[in-house]
Amino acid sequence: MKAYHGLVSVVLLTLVAAQDPAQFVNPFIGTQNGGHVFPGATLPWGSVKPGADSRSGDNQAGFVSDGTPITGISQLHDDGTGGSSSLGQFALLPLTHTECANNDLTRCTVDHSERALGHGDPVASPGYFSIPLNNGVQAEVTVTEHTALHRFTYKAGTDQLLLLLDVTSDLAYRYQGDGKVTVSPNSKTHGTRITGTGRWIPSFGQNTYQAYFCFDAPRTFAHAKYYETSAGKQTYTDLEQSAEFEKDVQRSAPAGVLLAFAPEKDGRTLEVRMGVSWTSAEKACAYAEEEIPDISAFDGVHAAARAKWNQVLGAIEVDATGVSDDTQQLFWTSLYRTEPYWDSFYCIWDTFRVVHPLYAITAPTAQAQIIRALIDIYAHTGWLPDCRMSLDKGFTQGGSNADSLLADSFVKGLKEGFGIDWEKGFEAMVKDATVMGDFEVEGRGSVNSRAKLGFIPANDNDHPPSGGANTRSASRLLEYAYNDFDIALVAQGLGKKPETAHYFNKSNDWFNIWNPDAEHSGFKGFIQPKKADGGWFFDSRYDHGDVFRPDHCSPVFGHNDCYGGWGGGEFYEASSWEYSFYVPHDMASLVVAMGGPDTFSSRLDHFFEAGFHDMGDEPGFLPTYLYNYVGQPAKTVDRVDAMVAMYYNTSVNGLPGNDDSGSMGAYAVWSHLGFYPVAGQDTYLLNRPYFPKVTFRNEVTGSVAIIIASGLSAENKYIQSATLNGEKYTKNWISHDLFTYGGTLELVMGSSKDSKWGTGEGDLPPSLSTGGFGCLACVSPLKGGGAGSSGTSGAESGGAVSGGGGVENAPNKGWQRGCG
Repeated sequence: MKAYHGLVSVVLLTLVAAQDPAQFVNPFIGTQNGGHVFPGATLPWGSVKPGADSRSGDNQAGFVSDGTPITGISQLHDDGTGGSSSLGQFALLPLTHTECANNDLTRCTVDHSERALGHGDPVASPGYFSIPLNNGVQAEVTVTEHTALHRFTYKAGTDQLLLLLDVTSDLAYRYQGDGKVTVSPNSKTHGTRITGTGRWIPSFGQNTYQAYFCFDAPRTFAHAKYYETSAGKQTYTDLEQSAEFEKDVQRSAPAGVLLAFAPEKDGRTLEVRMGVSWTSAEKACAYAEEEIPDISAFDGVHAAARAKWNQVLGAIEVDATGVSDDTQQLFWTSLYRTEPYWDSFYCIWDTFRVVHPLYAITAPTAQAQIIRALIDIYAHTGWLPDCRMSLDKGFTQGGSNADSLLADSFVKGLKEGFGIDWEKGFEAMVKDATVMGDFEVEGRGSVNSRAKLGFIPANDNDHPPSGGANTRSASRLLEYAYNDFDIALVAQGLGKKPETAHYFNKSNDWFNIWNPDAEHSGFKGFIQPKKADGGWFFDSRYDHGDVFRPDHCSPVFGHNDCYGGWGGGEFYEASSWEYSFYVPHDMASLVVAMGGPDTFSSRLDHFFEAGFHDMGDEPGFLPTYLYNYVGQPAKTVDRVDAMVAMYYNTSVNGLPGNDDSGSMGAYAVWSHLGFYPVAGQDTYLLNRPYFPKVTFRNEVTGSVAIIIASGLSAENKYIQSATLNGEKYTKNWISHDLFTYGGTLELVMGSSKDSKWGTGEGDLPPSLSTGGFGCLACVSPLKGGGAGSSGTSGAESGGAVSGGGGVENAPNKGWQRGCG
């Protein structure tokens, strides 16, 4: 980016006539109770994310609103992750004579686990974080893309401004060595420069990563020491301002630098700059010098950061007439949390459903950059990632969901003019589907088994010896099937007819593990794992004899049993009750398989009311909108309202689970906007807005899309009728055309749940088996039979296949279906 002062002049001009959504952002929402939200300073898609680190067992993102003391203000964080604590490098901690007896640097408490300081109430807003420490120092930080600017204000009368720079610690204590520290004069600032690096293990992935920093103080230190810890004892090396010091830092040596500055002027303020790079210390210094040339300009950098946030958030404008401040705070804060990260795909299993579809509307240029980055990762590593952080391969949670992420952008028009090599992208998607990968971190497992059987058998060992636990057979098959549907959509758009037919056919493998006889809570038909011989699989740990428990892994039974790794079960982070609703490409067939619209609707009701639904994990998002598929949009309104009211609020406990790089927040954003993406396709399910008017401005095309909720109130929350660009509109879904080309969708709201709007058969969202997605010859797998998905279907030979064994035996025999 340009130096901060240039950014200020450009962005503030844009902001003059704009709204100020930053005023409603509360970064502390979700910083307790497992939300793992990062509340520190960041820019949209910025690389450096500085904030305070709590000495808490819940500090995956650094700061926790639980009153625990802090160990420093570090420069790198992830947001909302599960797993272990993530990043937290290069912490700064201001000290006083209390922590360093008589200002003696050899008597400072430096150990990461012992030096923590109590604090008062922190303050945060977009681009800014501040916390008062109990030693009397006020710590503040603001940020540019790759550089943090810290300001420490010591209490009056302080005779030494003491500062600790931790070189090796991270939040998870995973330093692996390869570190280096240099301390030298900086002729440009007439002060002190410290550079360094280290190597760490990622929190949810393989291998290790290296990070680099460049610290600048605009004044010379009075005295300084390099410290190193071994066997619980510190050793010290005196540093001289005029001489360069260099030290390799070994794996077993927690280390850092202690600095003492003499007071200047009022004697209270110390500003320091910290650039960070993932490639070299030289690059970190270049970033710092370019982005913040004047270390004393804290307020200017802060103003530029806030202006940048208002510019990005301003892609959406709302009419807040009659809307409470609390609702506005929840909406804008949720939107804010979806947009700070571009350098970490942690993890696509979470974000492909709600975060990246949001970018397709609010930030298509950034989303195109993400697509190019993913394809570039494939070009250099041989695979699209399903999770990636800190330049390392992250663990795969389910399917090869980068396929669906790419497809979502493709079908929404991110093609010409965006610089995306879609042929290369399609090549990467096909490799996912056809070449066995180490599916713990890339590609798919069980490719050969599925090609032979039409499903993934439980306890399958069809994967390379290097990786892949034989678990998640059922949920992986459902995700692979949907990933294949998305490959078909891209093939269709690229004019590849044989591949289109092939992958549309493979997308219905879900039906091969549909057990129509499995029964629970009065409902029949569930997704159930199978054995390689075609018999149904029962897990002896949870099922009783031959009675399958589709509620296993739900909040009411064995909620924490189903994760990745050995012994993790056949579903991932959700139950069969929940996964049995996951056929987004052919909901029409699923409705029939479940017994028809009335049974489907009552089954959805029971799913929520019996506690089988899990809002804390991403598979729980889409089911709240599925009433639209049976023509009951009013029930969608009630269900989504209930979810938002039950699981979201503006407190530090305001999220239902890990924010997962903004995913939990993105659900709230969509719910407030009044529509929800079926990720990977050009389908948005209509709900109802929380604002009387919402305006979207496309930064690429310049088009303006407007959604008006006429007559909206607490009682008038059901759509009675609608017009699209002045024409009567009865469908309970819309396509992305509204946001590409612009237009106005006007919803007439009322209190009646009995409106006929959106209830007709022709008003339902598209399904493959009803001619949706341009596949007029596709038929439902309920009508098919045959040799399984590995065979050549009628579609692949030019025709459609129908008839066959029917629903009662198709799950055991496989199926074939056609697509013209």
